[in-house]
Amino acid sequence: MASDEKEVSKLDGSQTTKDQTKKRNKTMDEEQHLNQRLLRTQSDDISYDEHESINLLESSTDNQEDNTNEGANQSHPVESNWFRCKKNLEYCFYTTILPDEVPSIGSMMIFESVFTIKLLKFIIWTFILIAIIHKVVPHLTDDRDQDLELWQIVVFDGNLIVCDLAVFFLVGRMWRQQLGIDHLGFLVWAVLANIYFQLQPYFNFLQHSVTLYEMHCVWPWKLWIFAIILVPFIVSILFMHIKHACKNGVLLVKILEALLCLVFFVIPLVPSPYLHLHHWFIGWLLGMHCNFADVWWSRALMSYFWGMYINGIAVYGRDPVLSCGYSYFLSVDQECPYLECYDGNGTKIIEDSMIAPDWKNCSADSYHP
Repeated sequence: MASDEKEVSKLDGSQTTKDQTKKRNKTMDEEQHLNQRLLRTQSDDISYDEHESINLLESSTDNQEDNTNEGANQSHPVESNWFRCKKNLEYCFYTTILPDEVPSIGSMMIFESVFTIKLLKFIIWTFILIAIIHKVVPHLTDDRDQDLELWQIVVFDGNLIVCDLAVFFLVGRMWRQQLGIDHLGFLVWAVLANIYFQLQPYFNFLQHSVTLYEMHCVWPWKLWIFAIILVPFIVSILFMHIKHACKNGVLLVKILEALLCLVFFVIPLVPSPYLHLHHWFIGWLLGMHCNFADVWWSRALMSYFWGMYINGIAVYGRDPVLSCGYSYFLSVDQECPYLECYDGNGTKIIEDSMIAPDWKNCSADSYHP
C-alpha cells in the first residue's frame, strides 16, 4: 500500500510539474509577443494609446505569473471588467465602453475597417452627449436658448454636425488613437469643458460674445483682464505643439493644415459684419489640430475642445457663424413668404432697412452679433 501511495504521489507531482511548465511556457510566449510589440513602438505608426494598451497587457501578464506562483492546483475564474477595474485603476480608465472591433456575420464583415467603426462611434457619442447636456442644462440655468428643442438640433443641424465631425475626425487623425474616445481618459476632459461653460452665467463679465463689435464696444475691463491672463497659457500650449511637431518632423504638415483650415473656414467669413465666433465653432476649429496621440496633454486638449463643441450645440444650437447675415441670405434666396411682412410686395427694400453693425464706430441697428 505504501508503495502504491508513493507511485500516486509521484504521478501527481509529475502532473503538477507539467502544468507549471505549460503555464511558464505560455507566459514566456506572451512576453516574447509583448517584446515584439514594444519594438514596433519605435515606429511612428504606433500611438501613445497603443503604448498604454501594451502596458496593460504587461500588467495582465504579471498577474498571470503571480497566479501561477500561487499553485497550479488552484483554479482561478476569469475576471470580469469590473473586478479588473477594482484591481487596476489604469485598466478601468482606458477601457472603452463600446468595442472597436469590426463586427461580422459569419465570414462577412459588416464594415470595411476599424476606421469606419471609430468614425461611427465618434458621431454616435457626440449626439448622445449633445442630448444629455441639452436635457441637463435646463435644470441648472436659464442662460440657454429656451426655445431650442432637441428634435430641431437633429432635423436642422444634424447633417451639418455629421460633416463637422467627419472633418474633425480626419484632421484630428482620430483613427490612430488605439483606444478610441469612449473611455474615461478622454471623456473626462470633455466633461470639464461643459462644467466650465455652465459656470459662466455666475460671472457677469463673461456674458459676452467673441465678435469685433462686442470686443471693441461692449467688453468690460474685467473680461479684458481675463483674456490677457489666458494669453500665456495659450502661447505655451501653442509652443508645446510646435516643439512636438519639430521633434517628429511634421511641423510643415501641421502649418499647412492650419493654413488650409483658415482659408476654407475662417478667411471667407472675416469681411462680414455679422461674424460671430460661437464657442461650438472655436472648439471645433481648434480641437482638430490638437492631434498628437502620443502625448496626454494634446489628447486632453482635443477632448476639451470637443466638449466645448458639444456644449455650444446642446445649449444654444449650431447657430451660423455669420448669424443674421446668413439667415437673411437664405431667406431672401429662398424667397421665404414671411419676409413679406416687411413691405407687403417684395424683399428688396429689406436690404436697405437692415443696418449692418459697424464695430469701428459702434453703430448698429437693434441687432448686433
